Amino acid sequence: MQYTADELKGKGTLIKNQLLAGGDYTFYLYRPPNQTGVSSNLSGSGYFTYETVRDDNGFYSSTIPLNALGTHVNADGSNTLISSSYIFSYELNNNGSTPQTSSFTFTPDIDIPVSGVSFRATGDYDMYVSPEVEACGIPQNYVQNTPSYPTFLQSILGSGTGTVTLTPTPFGIPDRWVIDWNGNDVVDTGYISTSPATYNIGGARRNWITEDLNGLQVPELALGQVYPQPQGGTFPNVIASDGYPVINPITAAFFSKNAVTSTANIRVYGPIRQTGWRSTLSCPV
Repeated sequence: MQYTADELKGKGTLIKNQLLAGGDYTFYLYRPPNQTGVSSNLSGSGYFTYETVRDDNGFYSSTIPLNALGTHVNADGSNTLISSSYIFSYELNNNGSTPQTSSFTFTPDIDIPVSGVSFRATGDYDMYVSPEVEACGIPQNYVQNTPSYPTFLQSILGSGTGTVTLTPTPFGIPDRWVIDWNGNDVVDTGYISTSPATYNIGGARRNWITEDLNGLQVPELALGQVYPQPQGGTFPNVIASDGYPVINPITAAFFSKNAVTSTANIRVYGPIRQTGWRSTLSCPV
């Protein structure tokens, strides 16, 4: 979920999507471009604060949930300033592996509801929180200039059983959906497009596929196995003679939810330039 610098200024903004207990959520804070200087990004520090919403009297009363309790790992370009059961804060700097980005991963001990905490930051940082969590049946859209290989989504399916249907909507440019549920990949669309011929061998934009996938990890293969690959494979992940995926038309994708596991983890691979997509996972019926 995306948060703009304007939303994070001053008193900040309330969380837009829930966080699930035990889930690993990575907060990416993007240093703003430098509009006047020689360097491409501003060089000063900033600060980010995550705070439990207080009661009507402005206090953390005994009835307020401990929304800041959890585990913090993988701080990169960020240092913990304070941390308690209700609030934590990071100093954001340019000492990380990617100088223009500060990040950390937080695993909450309890479910964090929509509007249960507030986010605020100084330094005009934009922020993206991954994965984005949404209830089943609610569309989720790709946000430009955020991680796309893959984008991580979570869909809360509830405790019911039945057939769950994925409605993948790539905006022309090929993307690939993989759904993990109950510890197994139950849906894999391969790369799909509304105009597959345009992106297959002989099509006007096949070079977009070969150029933008070159050197990227092949999701279904062992770590270090990258594109291009030898020709072959099985549907929906067939490798063409040029070493890159065959682009498929959009077809129905669904799985049977026959247990109470409530969360589906969705990975959307969208590395092709100008990508854009919408993803909707239905509730079980």
